[in-house]
Amino acid sequence: MKNLKLIFLALGCMAALSLTSCLKSDDDNNDKGLSKAEISECFAGVRGSYTGKLIYETRNLQSPTDTIDVSWSVGTDTLLVLRHFPVNAVAAQINDVDLKKALTETNFLSELKCYLGFYKYDTNVMFYIAPMQIDIPVFYKGTTHTLSVYFWSSAYSYGYKNTKTGDMEVQILMAAAYLDDNENTNYLNSSTSALATIPVVFSNVIK
Repeated sequence: MKNLKLIFLALGCMAALSLTSCLKSDDDNNDKGLSKAEISECFAGVRGSYTGKLIYETRNLQSPTDTIDVSWSVGTDTLLVLRHFPVNAVAAQINDVDLKKALTETNFLSELKCYLGFYKYDTNVMFYIAPMQIDIPVFYKGTTHTLSVYFWSSAYSYGYKNTKTGDMEVQILMAAAYLDDNENTNYLNSSTSALATIPVVFSNVIK
């Protein structure tokens, strides 16, 4: 577990860079990656502002999922910015009862910044997504702490944009939640297994 957060951070930082740099610029070798022209088309295809819904598991038998209104944008710098990432989506994955309660009581709103790395371009622009960490102030056991949340990137967090219909969907997976930079305890239910993590999905298709 030691320095695990550095691995998540490195993956997040490198995903867009490595995916973009390893994509072949030679148009005659498209089987080895997208050309520069295709990457430019991908950026043009996803750039813009969006509104839609975000859905996440609540682990509540009466209401197993919750859906909220969200907005996000993609600029010219390979960044997708999701505004107002819900703290309750984090709380739902926390295994400590007191910390979970403290999170549900905070009014903190956080942007989630994600780097994009394109890997397929046709009608659907397909991309991996590398979310950056978010830091949530939380009043827990009589003291204010910082809960740092990290995300899986590459094959576990990804999305698409249909250039004809405008439909866009993104899935992200939380990887770790550390309190005050203490890497010895991951407060997520899923621990370090991406396969055990419930995805958070946001989309302009979900009604």
